[in-house]
Amino acid sequence: MKNKIILALLLPVLSFSYELDFNKSFSKVVNPDLLATNVDINIEKKDESKVNAEIEKFNDFIKKTTNVIIKNGSYTISPKYNYSNNKQEFVGYVGSLRYTAESKDAKEINTFMDELISIKEKIKSDDVKLNLSNLSWRISEDLQNKSFDDLRLESIMWIESYSNTLSAKLSKKCEVKKININEYNGGNIVYARSEMALSSMSKVAADVAPVNSEQNITVNPTFLLECK
Repeated sequence: MKNKIILALLLPVLSFSYELDFNKSFSKVVNPDLLATNVDINIEKKDESKVNAEIEKFNDFIKKTTNVIIKNGSYTISPKYNYSNNKQEFVGYVGSLRYTAESKDAKEINTFMDELISIKEKIKSDDVKLNLSNLSWRISEDLQNKSFDDLRLESIMWIESYSNTLSAKLSKKCEVKKININEYNGGNIVYARSEMALSSMSKVAADVAPVNSEQNITVNPTFLLECK
């Protein structure tokens, strides 16, 4: 009987381990810091050189602009045809200049748009059309990256604290095995207007800016914990 008791005491104490796989969202409210607008200039002329000459008036101004950032610029020129009775008739050329202008200062964007409208008005031609669209507050890349960095750090610190709490309450060693973080900018872009077509419009029309509304930036990490 005594030998049996000794053998029983030598048997290992069996325990079990398990994994916890779950996700949790972390968010912060951010005020967009960048006001941007899309610019679209279209010019139709019989002569290709005249199209280029009018486009150059806008280009000269854009090249000298230093108070706003000009991005995603493109310029195309192509022939235009009318079709009648199955016949193709050449009517001239169409030049299109497109880009995005942005600044952290609403006054600078309004001044920039005023100058564009002034150039359009000085040309005094219905063949030149200026469209300003999607004037909106947006989150700059720098602000977005900083916000995501802050949220990543917050989520990592939280899971470390949570694993320590579980370890104490369960009398086990709980460790973080894996973290996957998905990022999401869930803000609603607020527009001052969907489009402003300026074929014959006063400069006063440009002195408009949308309300700067808050946006949510969120990370959705998935955590894998092992407790044993």
